[in-house]
Amino acid sequence: MDAIVYSLKVSVFLIAFYLMFKSLMSRETLHRANRYLILGSIGLSFVLPLWHITLNAAPGHAVTAAELSQSVVWLEEVIVGGGASHSFDWRVLAVVAFYAGIGVCLLRMILSIIGVLRVIRRGERQTLPDGTVLVITDDEQAPFSWIKYIIINRKDHDENLQEILTHERAHIRCRHSIDVLVCDVFCCLQWFNPAMWLLRRELCAVHEYEADKAVLDSGINAKQYQILLIKKAAGGKWYSIANSFNHSKLKYRITMMSRKKSSGWTMAKALYVLPIAAFAAIAFANCSKTEGEITKNPDLQNLEKMPADQYNQILELMGGEVKEDMLVFNYEDATGEMTVTSMSPDGTVRPVSDEELEKMRVPDDIVVEELIEESEKDFDNDQVFMLVEEMPEFPGGDLELRKFIAENVKYPAEAKEKKIKGKVFVQFVINKDGNVEDVKLARGVDPLLDEAAMDVVKSLPQWKPGRQRGQNVKVSFTVPINFQLD
Repeated sequence: MDAIVYSLKVSVFLIAFYLMFKSLMSRETLHRANRYLILGSIGLSFVLPLWHITLNAAPGHAVTAAELSQSVVWLEEVIVGGGASHSFDWRVLAVVAFYAGIGVCLLRMILSIIGVLRVIRRGERQTLPDGTVLVITDDEQAPFSWIKYIIINRKDHDENLQEILTHERAHIRCRHSIDVLVCDVFCCLQWFNPAMWLLRRELCAVHEYEADKAVLDSGINAKQYQILLIKKAAGGKWYSIANSFNHSKLKYRITMMSRKKSSGWTMAKALYVLPIAAFAAIAFANCSKTEGEITKNPDLQNLEKMPADQYNQILELMGGEVKEDMLVFNYEDATGEMTVTSMSPDGTVRPVSDEELEKMRVPDDIVVEELIEESEKDFDNDQVFMLVEEMPEFPGGDLELRKFIAENVKYPAEAKEKKIKGKVFVQFVINKDGNVEDVKLARGVDPLLDEAAMDVVKSLPQWKPGRQRGQNVKVSFTVPINFQLD
């Protein structure tokens, strides 16, 4: 999921850069500058989401031992019974679709390269004085260039060789094939984003403008060359990975040839990248601790109230009443990260920093150990942790854990007959070997459901154990199992 979230952030910047380029720079004749601007915009779009600047957070109060003593580490709820929903997890579907799209686009790009190589291998090759290789083919093939090769059919070789050679040599000299290859890789990563494909089209158009200018600068008659372009506008097959002679829209190419040269001051419009970068700095700002202050988790800064479903679960677990502030640990299976909030009795929450957790320790059987390696304090790895550097992992992830419980829990027949239902909270420990131990009831509904829930948790297969400072340690979890009836 992290990759998808990152890709969505990238897509926002690509859309912004495309809209700004299209409105400000696409009609200018600064072809080389536009080429670098497009490539730079694509590169920045992939870099800016990774850019985090630090801002000082507002001071917060210290976490009390009372808060830490009422702590809950949540796994996602498992629903079993007649009301259970076994629908496919949308996150899995999103991940599969995302990587499938990348795979299809990569396959398409590879097939295009293979097609070009086949044409080169079948054609008659001639090495020209400047090192380029002219490939003459008998196929009805539109002229194109790729890397150091110029592919031309025999008819064009006999009738229009000079104009086509000048045009394609410009592509090779400017290394346009490398641009297209790099851009296609980015297109594979952003296959779902129209702005990425539109930027690629703009880049290919700029390539043609640059090559057309080289032809006119060589002394070839402009009208004669434009007539040739019109004749070739409906040319034969071409490959997406290559620079084709008739690749771009004819109208724009002819218009660009006759357009007055843009002034150097026009490049000032390219400064549109600055407000977009500034937006990135604000959007992805992070908060850091200064002396006497705390770090806010950026994902929780806008959270003011605990979600109702989770708050109700906490009330159930705490016996229907939360008397003091308490810490709530949320383990996110998609990212493998733990987020911590401090919740007051009315459900109001605030972020809790790692620095606060580092200072807190519970004298009972649940310990939150200091997170920083520099700490000189040793720990007893027979203790049970709630938060460690590497959390235990169920084989296949949290989705497989929920699936295992849902498929293996046995809804007692007697409970069904008596129409007993409800949510059972089971606490368990993953030991240093990754096995389940110390299974106990955190909050029950009925002995029949309580025993069924504990039995399925006891049957869980071996996990990848949690680790703290390079050592395997015990980690505690609580899982809600919701028994429902039709």
